[in-house]
Amino acid sequence: MYSPPPPYQPDVPNRFPGERRDPALVLVFSLLTCGFYYIYWLYKVSEETQRYLQEPDTAPSVEVLLCFATCGLYILYWDYKIARKIMRMQQSVGLPPVDNTILYLVLNLLGLGIVNALIEQGHLNEVWHRSAQAQAYGAGGGYGAGGYGR
Repeated sequence: MYSPPPPYQPDVPNRFPGERRDPALVLVFSLLTCGFYYIYWLYKVSEETQRYLQEPDTAPSVEVLLCFATCGLYILYWDYKIARKIMRMQQSVGLPPVDNTILYLVLNLLGLGIVNALIEQGHLNEVWHRSAQAQAYGAGGGYGAGGYGR
C-alpha cells in the first residue's frame, strides 16, 4: 500500500543552537571595546558552530591566537571557513544556503571585515531560530530515527 512521503523535517536532532545576538550590538560592542568584543564573538561563534555541526575543528582559542599571530590575516580564512559552515547549517534546518565567501573576502580586503561579523551573525540567528523551532516541535525529540513519527 502506498503512503505519501513524510513531511520535511529539519536535520536538527541533538543539535544545540548557539546564542542569538543582535548584529547591531555586535558592531556597537566591538567598537566600544576597541575590538575586544569582536575577539570574544569570534571565539564564541567558532565554539557554537563546531558544537552545532558536531565537527571538531581548530580549537576556538587557537583560532583567536592565529588571528593575532598572523596580524589578522587568519581572519580571511576564518571568514571563508565560517561561510562554508553556515551554508551547511542553513541546509540542515531547511533554509536556502547563502554563499557569502566572495563577499567576505571583498569586505575584508576593503577593510570592512566587521561587516562580515554582522552578516554572519544574522545568518546564524536564522539557523538558531529555525533549529530551536524544530526542536520545540519535536524534530528528532522522541520521534525515533530521522525525526519522523512511527
